[in-house]
Amino acid sequence: MGLWFIFGVTLLLLLWELGQTAVSVRGKSAPLPLETAISTEQQQAQQLALADGRVQQLTNGQRSEVFGVRHMGQQFTQASAACATAVCYQVEIYSFDENGTVTAVVDTDAGVVLDVLHQPNMQPGINQRLANRALQLALNDAGVIAELGFQPEQADMAPVAAGLRGSACDQGHLCAGPTFRVGNRILWAIVDLTTETVAGLRWTSVSDDGSFVPYEPEGGFCPAPGSANRDGWALSYETTGTDGLRVYDVTYQGRAVLTSASLPEWHVDYNGEYFYPGFFDVTGCGGSGGGFSIPPFGETVVQDLLDGSTVIGFEVVQDFRMGAWGQACNYRYEQHYQFFADGRFRVVVGAFGRGCGDDPALQQPVYRPVVRIDIAVDGDANDSFAVWDGQQWTVQTNETYRTPYESPGFGPHDLTAASVGWWVMDAAGAGFYIEPGLGQFDDGGTGDDPFVYITLHKPEEGDTDLPIFSPPGPSYCCNDDHLQGPDIFVNDEPIASANLVLWYVPQSITDRLPEAEDGDGRYCWTVNGEPTPETYPCFAGPMFTPFGFDGGGVAANFAVSPTTVNFPETAVFTNTTSITGSIPVNYSWDFGDGQTAVTSSTDFEMSYLTNGVFTPTLTADAFVWGVDTAVGPAITVNVENTYLPLVKRP
Repeated sequence: MGLWFIFGVTLLLLLWELGQTAVSVRGKSAPLPLETAISTEQQQAQQLALADGRVQQLTNGQRSEVFGVRHMGQQFTQASAACATAVCYQVEIYSFDENGTVTAVVDTDAGVVLDVLHQPNMQPGINQRLANRALQLALNDAGVIAELGFQPEQADMAPVAAGLRGSACDQGHLCAGPTFRVGNRILWAIVDLTTETVAGLRWTSVSDDGSFVPYEPEGGFCPAPGSANRDGWALSYETTGTDGLRVYDVTYQGRAVLTSASLPEWHVDYNGEYFYPGFFDVTGCGGSGGGFSIPPFGETVVQDLLDGSTVIGFEVVQDFRMGAWGQACNYRYEQHYQFFADGRFRVVVGAFGRGCGDDPALQQPVYRPVVRIDIAVDGDANDSFAVWDGQQWTVQTNETYRTPYESPGFGPHDLTAASVGWWVMDAAGAGFYIEPGLGQFDDGGTGDDPFVYITLHKPEEGDTDLPIFSPPGPSYCCNDDHLQGPDIFVNDEPIASANLVLWYVPQSITDRLPEAEDGDGRYCWTVNGEPTPETYPCFAGPMFTPFGFDGGGVAANFAVSPTTVNFPETAVFTNTTSITGSIPVNYSWDFGDGQTAVTSSTDFEMSYLTNGVFTPTLTADAFVWGVDTAVGPAITVNVENTYLPLVKRP
């Protein structure tokens, strides 16, 4: 009996190992191949996920494969709340047919699948088998050999998720981009892993490398998670698998502010001409979880924020670097979460380069980080979002987005109603103005030019490590319009008084030329890496300024001078409305003669064109804080007839 038991177990293990070598198949999803070394716990999580009926319903009959089995920290859905104390894994299964991901959250302590997420138009980071296959296809491609003039033996950069405008990568195919360097030119081989063909070849040029000291990232290293409790703030932080540094459970003076904030991916666009390629970069501790994330460099740091020598708050900072940063195609990114003692906070991201193409005349790389901010004004529920349209605040009733090309969209940054881009407010009237970067934050940033999306919270849209956005249209790495990734979550669903998520995608353009050559200096650029770094990072990100937490209210009032107007004189209206708290207010004027206006200006100059006595009114709408109307003094208008009388001829 014992021998048969041992034989049976051995046979099962042998069959399981054979299954591990399988490529993507139709029918049941193929598990991770042997090229990807995983632990016993990861194997258990994978087996539980593939046996789950919900997973099978979403994948059976499709060409699908496990791409990663990732250990989870504190980034989980409400349905998998047990992961707060249990050991959990995120199993990522990709469907080539659907171009979508199925993510299973598995509690290996209890041996159960807690949640299954269906994520259409999203791709997990490729596993080792597919990275090897992409490299094999590129190394043996006749076009690659012809372009290089020889058959390469290895790539200069391993295959990572990539896109190419005008190729099958635009149509939901899974693509990766190994590169080959010859002198100061780099050949991109964009490999379509859905069809296992080379989708296209493109050359970019780079400048000479700066100095650098290569380092080998420590295998399995991930910064220690932690917490901070100071200056009125309390929060926790962790470095995720592929969503960068994440802060969560953020409160100020005991009130909830953020459920979480993270950075799911960077888009690096070499957009000098149409049909240029680009990368999808992710940062984190990915490890054997699938994908090739840029690893953390050192521990997470909590440090003072200073105004001169005065401490005004603190920031949580994480550095991410490739091993040969300072050389072309080796990237460095940073995340900063800044918390001010006065209740403001800012989400900051920065790119240092160096990129895979830097010819100022052709390929100036554009960095577009996709930042997810799960805002929670005194709790997740009952938040509303408003946009300043140049005249008034307009509360958004459905999921929407704003582009930097809409005018006015947002204006200067002196925090008046006419000058910030957006606000978010809870049902009690407290909230935050959201101020885009315009170069005012003294960190070298020259302006965010952001795409902004506001969506209804859904667990499959970021409560766990997100896969890579994959469009049914143009590749997200290389778009100059609103198709940046979060647009797939904008489905016109109602968002008034709801649990909201803000997606913020700023844009920063590389400039490698010194100020003496182009007048504005380097940006998103590294001259030298370690040991003597010379860097010109591009930092971007919005500031959140609180309002209404200490009460609010509005009492409309205004003055008019003069009250007797002889044309062409004008009447000057001075808005003397009193506001309790820094709350947003819309002002609507009715001048009594049929003319109306909406403005936030303190003073308003009005021309009356007809004789009469007119009574103006001003309505101040402070949203949940109330509406008040003031009636002004009567205005007498005298308009002389400057035309000659009509003479009737006999």
